[in-house]
Amino acid sequence: MTRLAVALLAIALPLSAMAERLRVDVLIFLNPLSADEQGTAPRHPDDERAIDLDDAPGLAYAGIALLPDNASTLAAEWATLSASKRYKPLLRLSWVQESPSSANGPALRLELPGGDRLSSLSGWLRLQGGRNISLSADLESVQPGSARQPLGLRLQERRTLGLDTLHYLDSPRIGVLARVTAAR
Repeated sequence: MTRLAVALLAIALPLSAMAERLRVDVLIFLNPLSADEQGTAPRHPDDERAIDLDDAPGLAYAGIALLPDNASTLAAEWATLSASKRYKPLLRLSWVQESPSSANGPALRLELPGGDRLSSLSGWLRLQGGRNISLSADLESVQPGSARQPLGLRLQERRTLGLDTLHYLDSPRIGVLARVTAAR
């Protein structure tokens, strides 16, 4: 191997390793005051490849490591949402993912039960790598509505994300703040 080839490998390996290991920070919240969405019968979005957050072997096999809540880089945004009278923060989630698949890779299944007058949240998030990094979300918040007819409020979106940029995915009632960075 020539010196030039060795030098090029020495440069390329750290860059490719950094690009294949990504950190994701996500906040999911509701805008209960929005009247723009009427809701539908709940459908409970699911993906057969979605991994439960408490499935440690499944997460490890998929190359996903969950981070503790206090490690979130979106702590200031969480505090702002928590102090707001307009928004209701539901979930703060951070993870590192090794070599995200460019299509149909693993998704993280989210299930947050609601109480008597609280909304529940179900669905999934999927990070996709490749040439463009994207985040797909299929989330549903079930609002109590009436005893016979709960309302399902849905967010379905796939967004191409730039690294180190805060992105906002939304429907009239469900919002997601997301930031993807190269993991160290």
